[in-house]
This record gives sequence, structure tokens and C-alpha cells, in this order.
Amino acid sequence: MDLNLPLKIFVEVIEAIIPVIVLFLIFQLFVLKKVPPNIKQIIVGIFMTTIGFFLFMLGVRISLIPMGEKIGTVLSGTNQFLVLIVIFIVGIIVIFAEPAVSILSYEIEKVSSGFLKKRYITPIIALGVGVSLLLIILRIYFEISIAYILIPGYILIMILTYIAPRDIIPIAFDSGAVATGPVVVTFALPIITSIAINILGDKSGVFGLGTIGVIAMCPIIFILIFGIILKRRMKS
Repeated sequence: MDLNLPLKIFVEVIEAIIPVIVLFLIFQLFVLKKVPPNIKQIIVGIFMTTIGFFLFMLGVRISLIPMGEKIGTVLSGTNQFLVLIVIFIVGIIVIFAEPAVSILSYEIEKVSSGFLKKRYITPIIALGVGVSLLLIILRIYFEISIAYILIPGYILIMILTYIAPRDIIPIAFDSGAVATGPVVVTFALPIITSIAINILGDKSGVFGLGTIGVIAMCPIIFILIFGIILKRRMKS
């Protein structure tokens, strides 16, 4: 490991957190015009956030990204059908490790008074991410333009949005947002990019890009379909 890497990451973390702190101070001093009563807790929280962010980014650089690249390199030399199976499983598993998805599922269950349970929402989002990674792998194998995936996908989303219950629509779009969290981005994206480079050549890593856009799209579709099915079952 590069000895300068921790210092570089720490600087990046400080640069990311300082604007938030400055905005908070401006709001408190010039808008509310008072010092918050729990200022000590806020300072401790900022310190803990900084350390946690630093440790996460360091772990990503020395572990998740290199591991994803190695997995992609190994998979690129195996049977294509096996690659599809493994990638689908990876897409499902990483979502269960994504903290943002867990928080969203918990909040959905909470605000729906237990009607939309966490054990339903998380697997549906995971299934959407698994399918999205399958689409990206097929895009690499057949060298398909990303537009041929995204345009039909978002047309389908508009149609489903018109049909789906109103209450499920914001849940669906939030599901697409949280599916592209730090765990998915730092683990799945290097795998896909590595597969693209090893199959199509050094200058073809661009075929791995667009992955996050497709990942954001597919959970929206699956949650909307879930809402439509749920609505019809309630009517029947």
C-alpha cells in the first residue's frame, strides 16, 4: 500500500466535509442567530463522521476496488453463462450489504405502519440490481450502446408510473437512488469495468460505465411492478 494514500484520502475527506460544516455555521449564525444547545454532541458527531468516512474510503481503496477488479479479471476468462450467474448473485448480495437500502426499507416499513415490510422491499431492490448487472454484462458481450438500455427502460418507468399506485411512486424512485450507494459503486462497478477491459481490450472500459445509471433504473421498475401487483391483489 502506498504510504501517502491515507494522507491523500484524509485530505479528500476534509475537503468533502468542510463545505457542509461551513453551510451549517452560516445557517446557525446568520439565519437562526444562535449557538445550538447540543453543540458538544454536534462536534463529537462531526468528528466521528470524519473518522468513519476516512476509514470507509481507505477500506474502499485498499480492499473493495482491488478485490472487484480481480474478480472481474477472473470472470472474464470463464464461461459466459457462469459469468451471468455470478454477476446476478453479486448484484443481489451487495444490496443486502448496502446501508442506505437497509435504512430506506426500515423507514418504508415504519411510515406504512408495517404494511410494506422490510423483508419485501430489500429483496425486490436486490432483484432489480441483479437484473441491472445482467443487462450491463450483455451490453459488454454484444457491444450494445447504453442508450438501447436506458431509453426503453425509462419509457417503461413512465408507463408504470402512470399505472402504479401514487403512494408507491416516491418509494420506487427512492429505491433507485439508494441502490447506487457506496458499497454497490465501489464493488460492483470495478467488477464490470474489469470484465469489459479484459474482454474487449484496454480502451473498452467505457462499456463498464453506465452501470450506475442502469442500477438506478431497474429497482424503480421492480418496485413499481410490485406496487401494481399489490394494488390488484388488494382489489381482488
